[in-house]
Amino acid sequence: MRLLKTTLALAAATVFTATTSVHAQDYPVRPIKLIIPQGVAGGSDLVARAMATEIQQRLGQPFVVENKPGGNETIGPDIVAKAPPDGYTIGIISSTYSINQTHVGPKLPYDPQKAFTPIAPMVRIPMIVMVRTDLGVNDLRQLAAVSKAQPGKLNYGSGGPTTFQGMATEWLRRLSGSDLTAVTYGGAGQLQGIMGGDLHVLLGGPAAAAPVMASGKAKVIATTGATRSLISPNIPTVAETYPGYEIVPWYGFVAPAGTPPAVVKKLNEAITGAITAITPKLMEMGNEPMKMTPAEFQAFMNKDLDLWKKIADAVK
Repeated sequence: MRLLKTTLALAAATVFTATTSVHAQDYPVRPIKLIIPQGVAGGSDLVARAMATEIQQRLGQPFVVENKPGGNETIGPDIVAKAPPDGYTIGIISSTYSINQTHVGPKLPYDPQKAFTPIAPMVRIPMIVMVRTDLGVNDLRQLAAVSKAQPGKLNYGSGGPTTFQGMATEWLRRLSGSDLTAVTYGGAGQLQGIMGGDLHVLLGGPAAAAPVMASGKAKVIATTGATRSLISPNIPTVAETYPGYEIVPWYGFVAPAGTPPAVVKKLNEAITGAITAITPKLMEMGNEPMKMTPAEFQAFMNKDLDLWKKIADAVK
């Protein structure tokens, strides 16, 4: 009886392995659901939709986009984490995925270290540090000096103390010793705030900030990457003044844990090919394309998590 059970178990395992292999070879045979953790026209939504047509052409199946915002970007990933690991439900994560693991935000409904299989990154978005033109400052040291001369008078825009923007700006404030007060704004309200003078400093994305720059009400004094941005190479980085500062948002694709490697490989190749095809468009949108293997993307995410743990400790 024991021998019979063992034989049946081995046979079942063989059938499962063979079936998985065949399915991975044929993949995909139906539409793929893409879960985006931001609302329509959010940063990751715009980039993913710009890439969708190219990815579809390479896979031969449509992407069905579902926006699942909320919970500091935990709702969307939770749907992906609980989906069957067959490659037909994948999702977008961002730098907020790392921030959420530092325990500064909500309790996670999934185990981030076990719930996902990395597929590929999409883009990184070097942020810009904007200041009101009428402050009369041209660099970060001048900003620190002016803020100290007017204690309690200058405000910076924040999406909240546990958001990417809020933590990034607070870290800059502490490194520079600037006297700046956080004011929480939602969405486009921040741009209106700096246009109207309620905000004096704002860390934001270059594409969204373009109208403010065009108005002459604000100007860029720094970018936030470790090296100068490919998009704005003439603008100095924060790190050139305050070494060690590096804040660059990113977006990438993940699948549920256990997704077959052959499926992940096909998805990675399709995404990487799509990025190559629309690189000029991505750059125009203020994004720097990223291309990595799944293993490289995992290593990148591990490094990003270490960085945000450091930041979280610094701004507590």
